[in-house]
Amino acid sequence: MKSNFYTIMYAAVLSLVCATALTAVNEFTKEAYDNNKKAKKAREIMRVLDVSYDTNASAEEIVKIQEDTVKEDLAKAKLYGVDKVYFSKHPHEGELWAVEFEGEGMWKPIKGLLCLREDLKTIHRITFYEQEETPGLGAKIADKPFQDGFRMKTIYDSSGKPGISIRRAGTNHKSHQIDAITGASITSGKVQDMLNKLIEKIGKARSSEVSNGR
Repeated sequence: MKSNFYTIMYAAVLSLVCATALTAVNEFTKEAYDNNKKAKKAREIMRVLDVSYDTNASAEEIVKIQEDTVKEDLAKAKLYGVDKVYFSKHPHEGELWAVEFEGEGMWKPIKGLLCLREDLKTIHRITFYEQEETPGLGAKIADKPFQDGFRMKTIYDSSGKPGISIRRAGTNHKSHQIDAITGASITSGKVQDMLNKLIEKIGKARSSEVSNGR
């Protein structure tokens, strides 16, 4: 009985020490983790807007560069019903808008930015800066080949209806259709759904602006 008591006490003390150590490590690294997370998003904002920056800059410097070089369009964010819309003027492409979006992925939420050109119809770039899809399958949404498939596509079909279609790779696509990721039909479908919810909001906002003569 005495031996069992000492064993239980030893385990309890060891657990307390380990928990305290983990808490201390978490507190010590939390600021660095938060800074790196902010810097990752800042890099993606500048990437979709084709804003150049010093890639060797620290996490804090990256965030500062993004805040200094990219403007937020509060009016469009309110109009589209999203948290953020970022604006930049490209020397060759004219005005560019990066619109935040998010939705449920296969496992956890997916967050990204859809960048539109001056006509607010043509996709300039897209990025997914936060995702935890299946490695080697759905996680390929973060890879360049999938994202490049959105370049110069339109968010309206030939009849003017807002929406994109992510379809099986290799088929004869139209201007609003993008190659899906082979073997990741669930993730591809979820990305299509979350983007179309955003595109529908943009379409309604543009229709309202046109009807109001803006």
